Amino acid sequence: MRALLDSERMAKLDRYTIDEVGLPGPVLMENAGRGVVEAIRARFAPLLGRGPTLVVCGTGNNGGDGYVIARCLMNEGHRVRTLLCGTVGKVSGDARVHLDAYLASGGEVEEVGDGNVDKACAMAAQSVLIVDALFGTGLKREVTGVFARLIEAMDETIAPVVAVDLPSGLCADTGSILGCAAHAQLTVTFGFAKKGHHLRPGASLCGEVVVVDIGIPKGLEARVSPDMYLVEAIDYHGSFMRSSESHKGNFGHLLVLAGGRGKMGAATLAALASRRAGAGLVTMAFPGGLMSEARLPVEAMTAPLGTGERWLHEHLTLLQPLLEKVDAIAIGPGMGTDDEAG
Repeated sequence: MRALLDSERMAKLDRYTIDEVGLPGPVLMENAGRGVVEAIRARFAPLLGRGPTLVVCGTGNNGGDGYVIARCLMNEGHRVRTLLCGTVGKVSGDARVHLDAYLASGGEVEEVGDGNVDKACAMAAQSVLIVDALFGTGLKREVTGVFARLIEAMDETIAPVVAVDLPSGLCADTGSILGCAAHAQLTVTFGFAKKGHHLRPGASLCGEVVVVDIGIPKGLEARVSPDMYLVEAIDYHGSFMRSSESHKGNFGHLLVLAGGRGKMGAATLAALASRRAGAGLVTMAFPGGLMSEARLPVEAMTAPLGTGERWLHEHLTLLQPLLEKVDAIAIGPGMGTDDEAG
């Protein structure tokens, strides 16, 4: 399983790596930018020689990653155009280190404001690849004005969009869209995937999500107590291997309370999912009057409750003997939301 972090936890890991491990912020930013460039090379190398790549930067640290990307692509001989949504004077800290390095290397930055946003949008339409480095994990407010115009321009072009850390306008913590958000074909994030990469609607905006190592020590995430994890197929590898001496009783007994009038399909799906998840024994409990509607897998046991077609409070008494025998309970699919079911 991989930990999914929110913006606050990620900021704490960055700060620990800088203050306690001793890796300076500009080094982490350099590692991040180079990680994005490597991902671009792996997926979009043929595009780089066909026309300009547009790097759209904000004034914060996400923009700092963008300047690293622009410098690296430029040093490799690719055509790069760089937009700064704001003014050079507003760029500070680690981002300013890399903006200055980009400029000193011969790069150029065009500041974008209300007066020339149309020109900037036209540049997006003329690009073969767009790097979205406007906003990162720290965004909390809705995107408006010039920023929104640039995001809309990125979405209107046919050029693939590579998002730096996460698509601009996406909330890293909830996956919600803050006014408007970019649609990326590739999102390159740093250290750990964020919750917003895998929560809807954000998950549909990120495209392929690649996590690159920027120098945060392995296992450090335990210090921030992650509360969300991504479970992948590889996490189940070997989990269902069973010895020839085992039997169904060795793999748990699950009680599923599901179904209702016209909703026994939900009970059927719950039973199938229970077996697919690896339960050795599955008992399906539902109102007894719906027995004729049940289409349960043949290996599932049944516990019809009473003779009616609705869930009733009195069923709790009938369930008590079962509750003492099972290892886990799944409850809800198709039960309805009336007071008795509640």
